[in-house]
Amino acid sequence: MSSAGDGPQALAGSSSAGCPAQDAADCPSSRVPKLGDPTEGCYVYCVGRAKEEGALGLTGIDGKKVRALGVGDLCALVHDGASKPYSSRDPKVVADWVLAHHHVVEAAWRRWGAVLPITFNTIIAGDGGKAHENLRRWLQDERERLEGRLHALHNLAEYGVQVFCDPGVIAREVADANPELHALRERAISGSRGAVYLSRRQLERALQRDSQVRISQEVEAFYRRVTSCMARVHVEPVKDAPGERPMVMNLACLVSREQYPGLEAELHQMSAREGFSVRLVGPLPPYSFC
Repeated sequence: MSSAGDGPQALAGSSSAGCPAQDAADCPSSRVPKLGDPTEGCYVYCVGRAKEEGALGLTGIDGKKVRALGVGDLCALVHDGASKPYSSRDPKVVADWVLAHHHVVEAAWRRWGAVLPITFNTIIAGDGGKAHENLRRWLQDERERLEGRLHALHNLAEYGVQVFCDPGVIAREVADANPELHALRERAISGSRGAVYLSRRQLERALQRDSQVRISQEVEAFYRRVTSCMARVHVEPVKDAPGERPMVMNLACLVSREQYPGLEAELHQMSAREGFSVRLVGPLPPYSFC
């Protein structure tokens, strides 16, 4: 099992941070008022349940000083600047911005125990210095809903769980365990030229079919076990990368401190299974569950 405990690597290649697109309607940022395009703006990183106001010693995007703006028991972390969204054709520049955004969100999460991450490039506008006023009004209007979601996320962390397989190892296991496939493999290495060719084609198709069944069975059994160790889970699309084994499962998991040892035990068990490996990313603020 491999681990990426510091988390930012999982975000560095993205152009946005915060709630995933499929949950946009429920994201706090989807209801943040974006008011026109004046010269002054307030960039928002996250919302937390804390009575804080002013500078917190945090540095955000492009070295901007981050401050807390509060209303009652809620506050948002922001920096002041132009209302024009951040934009660059250089992927490295964008990755640095997203990573800086993440660092602020993560610092707030560790400080307060729960945050609602706001999507990268969310900027509240307001002529004549009214951006802060507009943000405070939004916090007040949405107070009950935001507090409820923060309460539900308190002391929970997001983890990414990715399962990979080695098709060659699985195919050998399948062939060794099936006498018919074993015999077909023997015929594929001996006999007449025509018989060898036909046997090899039959073997390839049978191994591909039976290997996929075996992989699906293993992954489904792992999913049933591992979901008992988390509060919530999102099944994400698999993402293959050059030079890596094929990914067969990609999960975003919301896990409490009490549940984590059980999750870790299941991951070790799966990674000990020949032909499979597991990658753990986290802990992270609850980007997929905000």
